[in-house]
Amino acid sequence: APGGGSGRGREGPPVTMGAVVAPALIIAASACAMVFAIMLWKKVAAVSLDYRGSHSTMDMDNELADVDAERGNALSPLAESFQKLRTIYSDIRTGARVFLYAEYLMCAAFLLAFGLLLFVLVSRLESGWDFQVGLLTALAFCVGGVTSMVAGYVGMMVAVFANARTTVSAMERPDSRAWTASFNCAFRAGGVMGYALAGVGLLTLYVLISVYAAIFDVSLGTEEALRLFECVAGFGLGGSAIALFGRVGGGIYTKAADVGADLAGK
Repeated sequence: APGGGSGRGREGPPVTMGAVVAPALIIAASACAMVFAIMLWKKVAAVSLDYRGSHSTMDMDNELADVDAERGNALSPLAESFQKLRTIYSDIRTGARVFLYAEYLMCAAFLLAFGLLLFVLVSRLESGWDFQVGLLTALAFCVGGVTSMVAGYVGMMVAVFANARTTVSAMERPDSRAWTASFNCAFRAGGVMGYALAGVGLLTLYVLISVYAAIFDVSLGTEEALRLFECVAGFGLGGSAIALFGRVGGGIYTKAADVGADLAGK
């Protein structure tokens, strides 16, 4: 009866089926994407850079894997090729890490500076100052930027990791098998980046919305929900801004590598 039950507190909104199913689907989709990315990475990593452990060179062992005693070489031509491959792979990996370190230092400075500017601009409303909205928007902006930086680093490292292994896969015999093996290696490496980015991005966005939902009481009406998603919009801005840095910086990096290779070749 109304007025009865002296020990009861205020009851919250009823839990609907959608409120239970939607988070479960989001978490499950994110987990599946990341697990599938790990599976693809393991398939790429299964390609060995040691000619003794590489399945792609088994048919060439009888042709190239013998030691050339007359020339006094300690390594066979095949072993020398794999050794040079590992050296080039190591140099490219080191260069990629140095480049990302320099680029991400600038990206971090940009996130800090633009985040402060965003905090001031978004906090100013027609009704006055709302520093909570400005702070949460700037925080979402930084989270989106960091997520994009992590995705960029993983993508660069996986790409470098797969380049050498795609080369080894192209040494399969016969040629029709080489085309299939090299394509599969490169395609799986691209899948690692794609699925990992989708899984991490979706999960990060879900966690961010869940945290902000605890701050904004969306049960009060659409106005609070609108404020919540206006703050969450900073996540996409941060991710897109860092992706722009990665696109422009990566283009400059590759163009510099092309010009350097041309100069060295000439």
